[in-house]
Amino acid sequence: MIMLQGSKHLRIAGILEIVIGAVMLVFTWMLVGAGDFSSVLNEGLASNALMSIVVLYGFHIFEIVVGLIGVACANKKSSLTLILGLALFFINLWEFFSYSNDVMQIVMHAVTLVVPYYYLHNAYRNFKS
Repeated sequence: MIMLQGSKHLRIAGILEIVIGAVMLVFTWMLVGAGDFSSVLNEGLASNALMSIVVLYGFHIFEIVVGLIGVACANKKSSLTLILGLALFFINLWEFFSYSNDVMQIVMHAVTLVVPYYYLHNAYRNFKS
């Protein structure tokens, strides 16, 4: 069986996405109060705070799913991994530009752009080979 150019690195990027998504799910869960959403609503925050939490959970679950698909399709010419890599990269890029006031969050999101780019780059290498 012939290995595609980016298969090894796509597998690594997929595993990194799974780990990052799982860690961020746990981190979000801990910030919310161990899954108790009433603490968010009792503090007088609007329902958009709850919606933000749901979006965060959804994004991190999306990261895990993209990672799993990347690992499963690592040695295939897959347009799905390329499309998911593009979506993942642009979501992270949007997050990077949405935190323009806090230097720490800018640095953190700049670092977190590396793994989606790594995933996208290797998905593209697999697709074109």
